[in-house]
Amino acid sequence: MIKRIPRIWRVAVCLLALGACARPYTITVSPAEPGATLQTVFVATQQRVSPTGDITYDDRPEAAAFAQIAVAIPPDHVIGEIENIYDPSRGFTMPRYTPQDRDTFIAALDAGPGDEILIYVHGYNTTTTEAVFRFAQMSHDFGFENTTAVFSWASAGVPAGYVYDRDSVLFARDDLAGLLADISRFSNKSITIIAHSLGSQLIMETMRQLAIAGKTSVLDDIGTVVLFSPDIDPDIFRRQVATIGARRNPYIMLTNSADQALGMSSLLVGGRTKLGQLAESDAIADLDVVIIDLTQMSSLAHLGHMVAATSPSAIRLLRQISETGDLATLDAGLQ
Repeated sequence: MIKRIPRIWRVAVCLLALGACARPYTITVSPAEPGATLQTVFVATQQRVSPTGDITYDDRPEAAAFAQIAVAIPPDHVIGEIENIYDPSRGFTMPRYTPQDRDTFIAALDAGPGDEILIYVHGYNTTTTEAVFRFAQMSHDFGFENTTAVFSWASAGVPAGYVYDRDSVLFARDDLAGLLADISRFSNKSITIIAHSLGSQLIMETMRQLAIAGKTSVLDDIGTVVLFSPDIDPDIFRRQVATIGARRNPYIMLTNSADQALGMSSLLVGGRTKLGQLAESDAIADLDVVIIDLTQMSSLAHLGHMVAATSPSAIRLLRQISETGDLATLDAGLQ
């Protein structure tokens, strides 16, 4: 499937806008604002944070680091927003960052609230701080009551690092597969995956790897897989699904045909439409996938690439579906 290529000047302007702010490359521990709500997020990260903010493209560590983080959500929080992400003294802050070894981390996940572990796998151009804050915001706004964790793969964290990030997805497969296997072995909780953008490619490749290795018990412990704005070629997705095999739950896919970030990604690969740009499409109509088209709720914020996490109307709709399990509310919500 070929999509019309956007004008190159639009791409350049968007990339310059993305790089305009000082980014949180470091983990900064700072007090919570009075009246803030604390959200616990566990993180397994492959990223190395730089004390100077400088990023090098050969900075993929051989082993992941683990921590338990308390994220403070300010009392004036607006649904869908991460207030003052670039100012560690106010808004979203990290009042507590507790490093853990791998065994302690897995045990803490098992001891966490609920009977489910929700794992967020971030997308392209994302630092560990940004991923942790984003999932804390989502957990708060969606009312998640289970244990929440982030797998932060080795994104370069710069707009020009797309090719590096695609390679980092391949680099991350072994670590994510090992983490999922450890959770499956040492915890009685089920696993839910919420993956964004290139993170969707990572989880699908990891599940494919687990299937090829015959680790069906790990795959069985992965219940729901949510792919929002997935940066995956539809042909590759079909192959991944075929190799992974039948699952008891359908894949949940959140799409937006107005996603400008995926439009730029499409440009970089010759104009091939990405999975997250599809609405109801014959390309995957025969697969066990539930497609939720959020195009009507899209905006220019985040280039239309984070609608499911930032649009108040989308959050309300998806929260209702999550709480009731009733997809029949979908049509009414999209009117």
